[in-house]
Parts: sequence; C-alpha cells; structure tokens
Amino acid sequence: MTIRKMFFLFWTTVALGIVTAPLASLFVKLIYGSLGVGFTSILWAGVLFGVVAQMGFFAYLVFNMVAKGFIRNPYVYQALQLLAMAGVLIWLFQISAEKTGTPGPWILPSVILGVAWVAAWFKVKATTRASWIPALFFMVVATVLEAIPSLEQNSFPMILLMVLVLLVCNTWQMMQLHRLLESKEEDRQKSRTR
Repeated sequence: MTIRKMFFLFWTTVALGIVTAPLASLFVKLIYGSLGVGFTSILWAGVLFGVVAQMGFFAYLVFNMVAKGFIRNPYVYQALQLLAMAGVLIWLFQISAEKTGTPGPWILPSVILGVAWVAAWFKVKATTRASWIPALFFMVVATVLEAIPSLEQNSFPMILLMVLVLLVCNTWQMMQLHRLLESKEEDRQKSRTR
C-alpha cells in the first residue's frame, strides 16, 4: 500500500468519524436522552474515534501478518480467531453485567456481533468466502479493544456512542482494504504488460 493510499484511508476514516459521531449522538439521545456533551465535543470525539479506529486497523494488519507467519495452517488460524472472538464477547458480556446503568448485559455484545455479521457478509460478497472469519474477527475484536476506554465509563449512552462510531469506521476501513490492494495489483499488471 502506498503512502498516498494510507493517507486516503486515514483522512476518510477520520472524516467518517466526524460525520458519524453527531449522527450517533442524535440516535443515542433519542433513546437515552441528553448526553450532557456539546456539539463541539461530539465532533472532537468523532476525530478521536476515527484516529483510534485507524490505529486499531493497522495494529490488526500487523498482528494478522505476524500470526500468519507463525500459524501456517489456515484452518487452525481461523479456529483460533473464532475462539478469541468468543472470549472477547464473553468478556464484554461480563463487563456489561458489572456496569451500572446498562440496560442489559447482552445488548452491547449483540450490537457488535450483529453489525460485524452484516459487515463480514458484505466483505464476502465483495471478495471471497475465505474473508468471512477474518472480517468477523476484526469487526468484533478490534472494535471491543478500541472501545476499552469507553467501557470504563459508567454511562451506557457514552459507551454506545463510541461503539457505534467505531463500528462504522471499522466497517469502512475493512471494505476499503481490498479495493486499495486490488488497485495495487492492477498497477503491477499494467507495468508488466508495458
């Protein structure tokens, strides 16, 4: 991936965070009432969430590359991803159960898993069936790990706000990756034919 494409992914993810944060805050306000945060703070939160999503995405790419180097069998690697994903969802359920003000400990894991399922389905439609488990793993595990700062809050609306913005940003990045890499392969093929 070229620097130009990395900048494109970075700035579009941050812009998406800026646009999504106010929309997500309106959605959360409709359900839970006022968040007690001004519009400017919501915009800055969108910038922060976009940057956090971007850091998580590149951390996942590095982790994936290293893990594939150690675990050569793709079936074993996918099984380990499913186990890790299940462990993270169980941990999230336990954290949600301990929080006061959480309407139900199953809501947050269900939202994350539901959005991840839909995003992984679109990823498979855009690429190959082999991308199903990695896409699901990234959407669940990366989103939960990126949302850890908000999980320490005792305000479920604020947790939900961060999780919703992270889910949108992570979906965007995941769906852009194959497009950016495909264009790199096309550039290589064009240079070979010249």
